[in-house]
Amino acid sequence: MASEERSELRGTTLDGRYRLGACIGVGGTGVVFEATRIPDGHSVVVKTLRPVFAFHTDLVRRLRREGEVARRVAHPSIVPVLDEGLLSDGSPYLVMERIGGEPLHRLLHRVGILDAPEALAIVRRVCDVLHRAHAFGYVHRDVKPEHVVLGRNVEGDLTVRLLDFGVCAADTAPADERERERGRVFGTPSYVSPEQACGDPDVDARADVFGLGVVLFESLAGRVPFAGSTVTNLLRRIIREDAPPLAQCAPQISPELDALVARMLARKREDRFPTARSVGRAIAPLLPDARTAERRLAASLRVGGSLAGAATTVHQTAA
Repeated sequence: MASEERSELRGTTLDGRYRLGACIGVGGTGVVFEATRIPDGHSVVVKTLRPVFAFHTDLVRRLRREGEVARRVAHPSIVPVLDEGLLSDGSPYLVMERIGGEPLHRLLHRVGILDAPEALAIVRRVCDVLHRAHAFGYVHRDVKPEHVVLGRNVEGDLTVRLLDFGVCAADTAPADERERERGRVFGTPSYVSPEQACGDPDVDARADVFGLGVVLFESLAGRVPFAGSTVTNLLRRIIREDAPPLAQCAPQISPELDALVARMLARKREDRFPTARSVGRAIAPLLPDARTAERRLAASLRVGGSLAGAATTVHQTAA
């Protein structure tokens, strides 16, 4: 691991219950350790804030909000938060279930592009968890292939997890936090919606519909719809330009799929699908044999490793 931040925690025991091992993930704001729950030997991960952010009011609140999302939404595709507490310096930590699987970005790096049924099967599953999160007042704001983890259960069926609600917008967020967000971009630039790129904190489900549309576009075309020489140029393009038709980059796809992606990526939010559930319903007729597609995808996965789910928060000044 390149970073030595929080290295003093390795080998220590938190609250007499969790023995920390190696650092397995470092993100923009977080550091994640493998750990063992001492009473039963269960393998977990412990997520902390990097020292520079340990007492940042908004980031402390966001880390705790991840636990809030897991408890309130309680969806099988959201990694359970098992416990939380304070480190010896008084900063917070979360204890999360340790999961295995192959993140979508690694799968795409390995195979290039996906067949349409497989890509649609993944997106339909993500729609389900997003719809439930939205119903509880949370907008993920950072839907991207790194946060979609694919696996298979003992029966060989596909499992899909959506990681990292660390930059989610929440109805429960206090007004002062939302005002501090104004003019800042939350999420990963290539996947943010135009309203996120403008620094608008008042986003809704349609922001995640856009991000998921980018994921679907990339899964079928092997590239994201927008690129730029700098982050600022990229954000300006997202704000000012329409996404290119998917069929230009992926001529193998059907006109119906091209139209679905175009609606997900509409620049004006009122032109997009209004909810993640409506995206899932639009996918259904394009995926007549979902079970076969899911089984084929599950069989192709490389799922030997385990994942940390480290925070990968990205903040930019609005373009």
